[in-house]
Amino acid sequence: MPSSPLSAVGGVLRARSGEFRDEVHRRFYLDVLEARQVFPLTLRETHVDLASSLAWVLERTSSDGTLPDDVLARIRRLGVDHRRHGFPAEVYPAFLTALRGGLRTVTAEHGGVDDPLVDAAGDVFARVCGAMADAAREADMAGELPASSAEVVSVERRSRRVSVIRLESGLPVPYRAGQHLPVTASYLPGVWRTLSPALPSDEHGQLEFHVRAHDTGSASHLLATTRPGDYWTLGAPRGGLRVRGDRGIVMIAHSTGLAPLRAILFELLTAENPPSVHLFFGAEYPGELYDLMSLWQLSKALSWLTVVPVVEHAEDAWWVRSTVPPQALQRLAPRVRREIGEVVTDAGPWPHYEMLVAGEADRVRGTVDTLLAGGITAENIQAEAWERTEEWPAKGPR
Repeated sequence: MPSSPLSAVGGVLRARSGEFRDEVHRRFYLDVLEARQVFPLTLRETHVDLASSLAWVLERTSSDGTLPDDVLARIRRLGVDHRRHGFPAEVYPAFLTALRGGLRTVTAEHGGVDDPLVDAAGDVFARVCGAMADAAREADMAGELPASSAEVVSVERRSRRVSVIRLESGLPVPYRAGQHLPVTASYLPGVWRTLSPALPSDEHGQLEFHVRAHDTGSASHLLATTRPGDYWTLGAPRGGLRVRGDRGIVMIAHSTGLAPLRAILFELLTAENPPSVHLFFGAEYPGELYDLMSLWQLSKALSWLTVVPVVEHAEDAWWVRSTVPPQALQRLAPRVRREIGEVVTDAGPWPHYEMLVAGEADRVRGTVDTLLAGGITAENIQAEAWERTEEWPAKGPR
């Protein structure tokens, strides 16, 4: 398939993504004053995919300006998802004006792109904004909640890097066990992080998140150090892991990758004939097996659940600050292995099991590679990798 004639414009957007994003926001702020209350003044972590997402669309637009069905479907999903920001669908004309203005600015400074191509790209932006607005209106008419608000009721620092945070919404927060939600807090305007609930959705709106803190001052650190009484906003659920439930399951959790797997595990508690589940829970240090006590208690009560902890180091570093009870580590003595996937393959074979892997992307990729090398077929593996990955890859020539 030949590349789109608008790929040249997409290339400029990718090359000047930061400038484009800043110029669009500057224009949008002038036209829609309330946007300043939604987005932070510093845009370092806001709308980081704006240029690449539009470039992705341009690179896949046909020569007559038609958007392929799969592209249009993804755009419509974004329109539903972006309702969490609180803007009505009527704001899209102003946003389109800002997009066109930002495009003209960066292409004029870059040079080498003819005006007819810039105008054609602006027309594609109009179709994108129209599709997102239509999807948002349809979701509004269908009564779909754009977002939910929940209050933090408890915060447990299970180790220096891991917090378990419980919230209450008062109303059901609709999601499927294994899905993830975009999350922000009252003190993080416009900055969203994706988290997976560690419990299935319930009628009271009770939620639990496992948050791994990274650099001090980062959004993940600020969420991990939240306090009771803080309010979080939760967007519409996305993607996620899921199981058929009619065959055995192997769950492989890297640190807080336990959360979506735990939600699925708790949902299986209500199944009439739950499948056999082998949960491999990995961490760098024994003290970071932050939920080992409850998993040990579950494994004692459930004949169909086996829990195998795996650590990279046999002893804690001085800074870990573990809260894992010693009896849990004694009863479920962790295996020491650099790659948790090796422990899984050694415990096999798993010819008919579903494999669910979740956690930070580099560790998940390493585990998936190990499983594949161990003879497990790709069709049996689902992976949930947490990292800023390229969601809008450039389309190369074919």
